[in-house]
Amino acid sequence: MVTRVATYTNHTLLSDLALRNASRVTDLQNQASSGYKSRNYAGIADSAQRLLNLEGEYSRTEQYLRNTTQGKLRLQSMETAVDSMLTIATEMKTLLIQASSAQQADDVNIREEADQALQQIANLLNTNLDGRYLFAGGRSEEPAVDIEKIGAPDNYLSELGTSVTSTTTLTSLGVTSGQIQIVSTDIDGNSSTSTINYNAATDDIGDIMDAINSNTTNRAIASLRGLGGEGSPLLNIENVGNGSITITETGAGDLLSTLGMEKIGNPRPDADYYNGDHQIMELRVDEQYNVSYGILGDNPAFQKLVQGLGIAASTEDETALTTALGFINDAINDLPNVQGQIGLDIANVERFEERHQDFKVFASQAITDIETVDVPLTLAELSQYETALQASFISISRAADLSLANYLR
Repeated sequence: MVTRVATYTNHTLLSDLALRNASRVTDLQNQASSGYKSRNYAGIADSAQRLLNLEGEYSRTEQYLRNTTQGKLRLQSMETAVDSMLTIATEMKTLLIQASSAQQADDVNIREEADQALQQIANLLNTNLDGRYLFAGGRSEEPAVDIEKIGAPDNYLSELGTSVTSTTTLTSLGVTSGQIQIVSTDIDGNSSTSTINYNAATDDIGDIMDAINSNTTNRAIASLRGLGGEGSPLLNIENVGNGSITITETGAGDLLSTLGMEKIGNPRPDADYYNGDHQIMELRVDEQYNVSYGILGDNPAFQKLVQGLGIAASTEDETALTTALGFINDAINDLPNVQGQIGLDIANVERFEERHQDFKVFASQAITDIETVDVPLTLAELSQYETALQASFISISRAADLSLANYLR
């Protein structure tokens, strides 16, 4: 067909219409086959910035959800550990009541049961998740508890119920002058011996303590403190570090027998078994919000439980077992508060987790609406444009046949 001036305008309009229809048919075919509106941002230019914002927010939300999931797992592990501690404490309370009330410590084997319970508590405080010791605070790469230190120290204790002070004279106690020998043995079997002389006429309890504490050849220290850090002050001579000590009377003295020194574990009121620090962990759960969470291994509830079990594991003395029962009762009363604190932390984390999950659903749907097409609707639209394209081709073909000669025939 030769385009003439008279038919140029119509021909151009029909050609442009056909090209637009062909382009639209191609786009719709690509959309129907891929499910996406475009393969690049240019194809959705009017929504590109909104899409980029949504994708950025979606990625941040996913990171927050990973944080909340990880934090919740840690808290749930801690909650399970504390629940196990409460169960152990309750079982030991029953055994201690039985041993104390009926004087059946031998029958219930209270010392062995308490020692096993103490080891279980140590393992629970050293709960590890993904390489982190959960009760160690910021020092999570190291065990929270030194199992060798969690028990009561190897310790000689003056008779329960007999209070002494540093100024109590040996004369007032009826002690005869003499000497004691302290043999310290470390965990490797190496031992050292020191001899402490005392004069009943001139020395007091403070002098005995100074003589023991100033002797650098032994691994023992002397102090005045009540059983478990409570009650009347008693003379304690205890091993320093790991290992054991043995104290014997030599010569004519009777200091040990007069004071009723007996080998009874007496855990200190401070948590010297704890290896962690006092940093409370924080969890980023939102753009401008961190959740502080976690319980430290030196929590007072844990300390009381360790003290009670440490005493029960070292003696069958009825008075000492009563003291141990008091500590364990305190722990049983306090552990639910620890559980409650962990539960509040979990609830706090879950609130943010739920919010982020809701936003993730919204953002995912919004991104889908921008990027994807309704395939059935696209196919219907494609059919319409294909019909229009065919009509354009037919119109161009018929216009090509128009001429004056054909009209005059």
